Amino acid sequence: MIFLGNLTITLKDQDEKRLRNMANQRYNSKKGSLAKVVSESLRLMTKQSAREMAMQRQFRWMEQGFEMGKLLIKKREDIYDRV
Repeated sequence: MIFLGNLTITLKDQDEKRLRNMANQRYNSKKGSLAKVVSESLRLMTKQSAREMAMQRQFRWMEQGFEMGKLLIKKREDIYDRV
């Protein structure tokens, strides 16, 4: 079952023109093109927000650091067969 909601929004004139131009370019002025553009934008923003939250979580973990145990390698030469 699909539920459809109705929204009434107020946009600045230039934003409305931009939205309508985008809808016309993508969907050739077909019925529902404005709703499709708004839905696509919402999906992209949601995906971007989730990605940003994951990045912030990773940075927090990096700042906390990890217990790596005792460091056995003192010099780079110990890893590679170079002298």
